[in-house]
Amino acid sequence: MKYVKFPAVLASLCFAALASCAPETSVAPTKIPVSTSAARTSGSLSNRILQEVNAYRATTGAKPLSRNPGLDRLAQEHCEYLRKNRGSFKLHGSNVSHQGFESRTLMARRYYNISQLGENVAAVGGGANNAPGKMVQLWAASPSHNFAMKGKNWSATGIGVVVDSDGMVFATQLFGISGMQQTAYRDGFHLSSF
Repeated sequence: MKYVKFPAVLASLCFAALASCAPETSVAPTKIPVSTSAARTSGSLSNRILQEVNAYRATTGAKPLSRNPGLDRLAQEHCEYLRKNRGSFKLHGSNVSHQGFESRTLMARRYYNISQLGENVAAVGGGANNAPGKMVQLWAASPSHNFAMKGKNWSATGIGVVVDSDGMVFATQLFGISGMQQTAYRDGFHLSSF
């Protein structure tokens, strides 16, 4: 789970500064990159991850999440990044990273009306068959990832999945609050929100 360690006021100022640099006629985010022959994207896997996460959320009393196409796009782009840079990160086995999370947060705010964003990432080997269940188990075993999965304020989600040629499955799940709902805090750190 990714947290941003600065208050909402600073985040708002950063967003305003970045937004002021962009021309008024800025275009929508880029399309999802086309996967190469070395990897494939899997819509059915992302649906299975959502089913697993929503089933887990139900056990905690949280409502099911709805897919947001914009968050799906951001999550998919991050999965492509993870696959392309596989092995070069310093977090949990070198295949996962939250690199670029702040940019995804700004994009979600600007283009998709998301006021708060959380992120879980995972990479598991062994192919796609058991990957959704393995990922949910990994996230449930981590306090911060578990916090994101069962968060009662989340209303939207985006999921990206890439399966590399050797069967390594990369997944990113974004958790969002649509509009300007109330901000949540955790462990003295502010989740990315404005």
